[in-house]
Amino acid sequence: MLAPGNFQGDLGMADLSNEHTVTVADRYLRALSEHGVRWLFCNAGTDFPPLIEALGKARARGERVPDPILVPHENVAIAMAYGAALVTQSPQVVMVHVGLGTANALCGLINAARQRVPIILAAGRTPVLEQGRQGARNNYINWAQEMYDQGGMLREFVKWDYELRDPAQVDAVVDRAYALAASAPTGPAYLVLPREVLSAPAPKSVHRNAAAIQAARPRAEDVSQAASWLVSSRRPVIVTSDAGRSAAAFDALDRFARAWSIPVVQYRPRHANMVTDHPMYGGFDSAQWIREADCVIVLESDVPWIPDECPLPADCHVMHVGEDPLYGRYPMRTFASDLSICCDPAAFLDDLHVAMGEGGVLISDAEARQLAAARTRQLVASQPVQAGLNHRYVSRVLAELFDEETILINEYPFALEELPVRRPGSVFTLSQAGGLGWGLGMALGVKQAKPEAMVVAAVGDGCYMFGNPTPAHFVARAGGLPFLTVIFNNRRWAAVHRSTLSLYPDGWSAHSDEPPLSCLEPAPDYETIVTACGGVGLRVEHVDQLRPALQQALAAVRDGRQAVVNVLTEASYTRTS
Repeated sequence: MLAPGNFQGDLGMADLSNEHTVTVADRYLRALSEHGVRWLFCNAGTDFPPLIEALGKARARGERVPDPILVPHENVAIAMAYGAALVTQSPQVVMVHVGLGTANALCGLINAARQRVPIILAAGRTPVLEQGRQGARNNYINWAQEMYDQGGMLREFVKWDYELRDPAQVDAVVDRAYALAASAPTGPAYLVLPREVLSAPAPKSVHRNAAAIQAARPRAEDVSQAASWLVSSRRPVIVTSDAGRSAAAFDALDRFARAWSIPVVQYRPRHANMVTDHPMYGGFDSAQWIREADCVIVLESDVPWIPDECPLPADCHVMHVGEDPLYGRYPMRTFASDLSICCDPAAFLDDLHVAMGEGGVLISDAEARQLAAARTRQLVASQPVQAGLNHRYVSRVLAELFDEETILINEYPFALEELPVRRPGSVFTLSQAGGLGWGLGMALGVKQAKPEAMVVAAVGDGCYMFGNPTPAHFVARAGGLPFLTVIFNNRRWAAVHRSTLSLYPDGWSAHSDEPPLSCLEPAPDYETIVTACGGVGLRVEHVDQLRPALQQALAAVRDGRQAVVNVLTEASYTRTS
C-alpha cells in the first residue's frame, strides 16, 4: 500500500497548468500507445480526473494515445477487451473505478484468466492522502472506498498485480504488465493507479522494454516418444478445445490429421479448431472415441472427457500438449498423462509430422480411421431436426444465413453441430469458467477489432440479462458497432434444471412444472430494450416467423443498425412424466 511520502520530492499542490508539464497520467497513456494499445475500455469514476485531463490534452495536441471507449458497465468493458484480444492476438487494456469497479469486472476477469486471454485490468485507487497534495481526497466517498488490499479480491486470477507507487515507475510498470500479460501462457494482469501519483509530474523516462516470452518448440525427445506411440497405435485420437485460438495451430492440425488419418474430436470447443468437411472430423463427443483408443493426444484441452462417463483403456498412451498442459492454476485436475509437453501446439504438430516419417501408418488402419470419422460426420449431419422453435432448428436456420465474414459468438444455446466452419476465428464460445454475461460485450469487442465482419451473438435469455443489455446496446450505438443478438428464450435457467435432473432424475423437481430457482417467468419483452438505443427489435413466437425475422435483422445490421431477435424457444430440458 502506498504510504505518504512514498514518492520522491515534495509535490504539494504543484502547479500543473504549465502546458509543458508532463504528468504521470500523460506518460501512462503514451506508454500504452508505445506498446501498440489502440483502445482503452473504461468505466470512469472519481479516480479518473488525471486521466481525463491527459486524454483531453492529447486530443487537443493531436498526440497518439489509446482511443478511450466509454462502457457503462465493467462486465461489458472486460468482455469487449476479451473479444478484441482474441481477434488481434494482443493484450487489451480496461480501466475501472477503484475496488468497486474491480468487483464488477471480476466475473469477466475469471473468464479471461481461465481462457488465458491477455488483458491488463487497471483500476484507480482511492487517494491515500487526506489533504495537501494534488489528487488528495476531496470527496466524502474517498474514505469509505479505501481498501486494505484492493488486489486481494482477484489475485488468484491474474498473472501479476501491482500498485504504481512512484512517478518514476510508470514506464516500467506498464511494460511489466504488458510483457507478463503477453507472455505464454498469456493471461490477465492487474494494475492499481493511485490518483496522487497519476496527478504528479513525470520524470523523464530511461526505461527499456522487456520482450514477452513466446511459447517454445517441444523437446526433440518428447516428440520422438510421441511419434513412437502414434506409429504403433491402431486407434489414435486427438481431443482439443482450444487449438484453433491461433491460425497456425488450426492449419497445423488440419495438415497433420489429414496426413496421418487421425480423428479429431472437439470436446466443448471454445474456438473453431477444424473445418467441418475435414475427412478426419470426429464430432464433439470424445467418449465414443476414448473408450476404444490406444493413443490419445490431448491438445490444448483442459477437460478432454468426463472421467465418470468415459473410462480410459488400460493400455492407452495419453499425451497432454499445450502452453500449459497440466493447467497448473486449476486447484484439482488429475487426468492421466504419460507425457506432458509444454510447447506451442502448432510447432508440436509440425515437428511430430516430421518425426513420424513416411509409411508409419498401415493403409488398412488409415482406412478404418477415415471410415470411422466419416460415420461421425454423417451421423452429425443426418441427425433429425424437427422444424420448430427448438434450439437445433433455430441454429440451423441461423447458420444458413451466415456469409463468409460472419463471426458467431455463442454463449451456450447455439448447436455447434449446425455450424459450417471454414476458417479459424469464425466462432467463439464462452470461457470454461462459465461466467455468464460475456456474449454481448464479446460481440462488441470483436466488432471493434474487425469492423467489416458480421458479428452474431447467440445467447440464452438468462445470459442476455447477465450481459447488461442496456450498457451493451448503448456502446453499440455510441461506437457505431452494429451486431445481431439472437436470444434463445426458453424462459428457464435450463442448465440449472438439467444439472438438478442429472442428480435427482426422479426427484421433486423432475415432476414440477415450475422447478424452484429455474424459472425466468414472466419473461420481459427483451426485444424492446434495443429499440431504446435506436436498434431493431423483433419477436418470434411461431416457426414461420423465424427466417423472415432473422433476414430482416441481418439486413438492419448491414445497414448500420444493431438488432435483437427474441425467439421464444421450446423448453430445453426434459421433465419426467
